[in-house]
Amino acid sequence: MSDLGKYLMDGIAGVALVLALMIVFFVDFLMSWMGGPGKNTLEGVTVISIASHGKKLKLGVTETGEQVNPFTKQLEKYDDMGKLLKELGAGYKDFDNLKINDLVNTKKIFDYDVVFLTCHTGGEEELKNVLKDYVMEGGILYASDLRFNAVAKAFPDEIAQSLVGQGHPQELEADIVDPGLRDYLTADKKMADHLKNGKMPLKFDLGEWRPAAFGSPRTKVLLQGKYKKLTRPGQQDQGFADAPLMAKFQLGKGTVVFTSFHNEKQNSEIEKKLLEYLVFSLVTAGVDADINAKLDQSGFAAQRSNLLSTPKNNPEIKKEYKNEKVADLRFALGFRDGEKAKLRFHIKSPDGKEYTVERESSVIMEVAGAKAGNWTYTVTALNLPYENFPFTVTVGEKKK
Repeated sequence: MSDLGKYLMDGIAGVALVLALMIVFFVDFLMSWMGGPGKNTLEGVTVISIASHGKKLKLGVTETGEQVNPFTKQLEKYDDMGKLLKELGAGYKDFDNLKINDLVNTKKIFDYDVVFLTCHTGGEEELKNVLKDYVMEGGILYASDLRFNAVAKAFPDEIAQSLVGQGHPQELEADIVDPGLRDYLTADKKMADHLKNGKMPLKFDLGEWRPAAFGSPRTKVLLQGKYKKLTRPGQQDQGFADAPLMAKFQLGKGTVVFTSFHNEKQNSEIEKKLLEYLVFSLVTAGVDADINAKLDQSGFAAQRSNLLSTPKNNPEIKKEYKNEKVADLRFALGFRDGEKAKLRFHIKSPDGKEYTVERESSVIMEVAGAKAGNWTYTVTALNLPYENFPFTVTVGEKKK
């Protein structure tokens, strides 16, 4: 080959190398601009995969009580959870309507990930063992208001008799006790403006509603409030009482969530947001229990937990966690893995070092000797099976 040919070949190779470097630089820039994963510069990270709940979500909703509205003369339901589920979108609208006999006379209840035991009375004795077995085997149970008696029959050890009562029709302000619930509600600026004092307005249109009178060591109170107790003829005025209005407890492999209020026609936007949180927390309850068990078994204590969802117009959610001292930390992303979701999970240390994983099931990133300061964690939706797909992020610290 002539010298000219060699120079020409060297020149072509040089141009090709420059073009290749430009392409790499452009891809890196594009990935960074799009929020894609950068280089994993954070050292001491162990990635732990968690696979569970590998099937499509299945919801069941029981029939609810009805009454005639004295003003419109129309028949209205006490607790129309079916209506709320349809409003939440495609992932929730295909629920099954259940009758109490469906639950009592067959093992049909075990087909459902979540059962909504909506406001009604009757069948308490028949449901007693069914509900207990369902929850012990991993079922997630929602119950509201007049279903307190059914829950009390099934789980008598969870009841605090001193809190049992009934309420007048009234408006009250409830304290938002649970930090995760408070974070969820105040993430919406419009909601945050209404909740600056850490209280939530609730309206009870009818009397004889039931507080969440649970008080075992397993009980976690989400809302608490002072309410005017119902006075019956011949009784002295019972005045006001302070009691939980929304609470949950884990038993066996499952979870029970009870709420004193429910989905009605006149719910405010804040109450609808609260009920939305309830639904999402029920869907992720099993995953959340798995992660907490995993943390506990490995000697970690949960310090913070966020329930999150990514709407279509905002596929990325970013949060901060303040680490008070050098410690081993675990950042756990939990979501149901049977619905073909894919999420990117990114953490960044106070000194700017980062680590990113992309997963189709729950995952934990453990950071050995995590620095004190503000850590950032970001979840990006790469593929969602439906809008309002819920997931949780829990930060755990190694126990001493």
